[in-house]
Amino acid sequence: MTTGKAAVIAADESELADPSASDLFHRLVPESVPRHFAEPTPELTARVARGLRGLLDGGQ
Repeated sequence: MTTGKAAVIAADESELADPSASDLFHRLVPESVPRHFAEPTPELTARVARGLRGLLDGGQ
C-alpha cells in the first residue's frame, strides 16, 4: 500500500489518466478561473490567427 506523498501522486496520476473523471480540469485550477466561455466568433478566430502569424513573422 502506498502512503504519504507517493499516495497523493498516484491518486493524481490515476485521475489524470481517466478522461471521464468529473470536473477533472477545474479541480486543478483556482475558483477565480471562469468555467464556461462563449463560443469564439469567426471574426475573433481570424483576428487571433492574424496576430499569431504576425508574431511568427517577427512582429511585422
